[in-house]
Amino acid sequence: MGQITAINGGSPEIPVTHRRRFARYFPGVFAYVRAMSDDHSTTVDKVVSAFEAALSEPHADEDAFVLSLFAHARELCNVGKATHDTRDREVLSLTFDAQLTREQVSALLDLPRDAVISALLRGLRRLQSIKAATETAVDTALHGFAA
Repeated sequence: MGQITAINGGSPEIPVTHRRRFARYFPGVFAYVRAMSDDHSTTVDKVVSAFEAALSEPHADEDAFVLSLFAHARELCNVGKATHDTRDREVLSLTFDAQLTREQVSALLDLPRDAVISALLRGLRRLQSIKAATETAVDTALHGFAA
C-alpha cells in the first residue's frame, strides 16, 4: 500500500481537500525546492514527499498546514543552519516563489519579522546589482560584436 493510500485511510481515491491543496501549493513548493536543492532531478520526489508528510498530520488550520508542508520541504532539501547568502535566497524563494507572507516566513525560519524584511532587502539589492552587471556585460558584448 502506497503512502497516499495510507494517508487516505486505505482508499486509493484522493480526497478533494488534498487535491485542492496540491493544486494550490504545488507550484510554490516546487519552485522553493528547486531553488534550494542541489539535485534538481529529485525535485518532484521531494515535493511529493513533503505533501505526503504534511497531509498525514493533523493541522488546526490552513496556515498550520502550509507551515508543516514547507517545514518538510526544508528538511528534504537539508536546509538547516544557513549562511546569509543561503538564508537570503531562501527568504526570497519563500516570499516570491511560494508566496508565503512575511509572518509565515518568520515562523517557518524561526526568525524575527524584521530579520525577514532585512533578508528580503539584501536579496533584492543583490538581484539589482546582478541585473546591472548583466546589462553592462550585454552592452560590452554588443559593442565588441559590432566592431
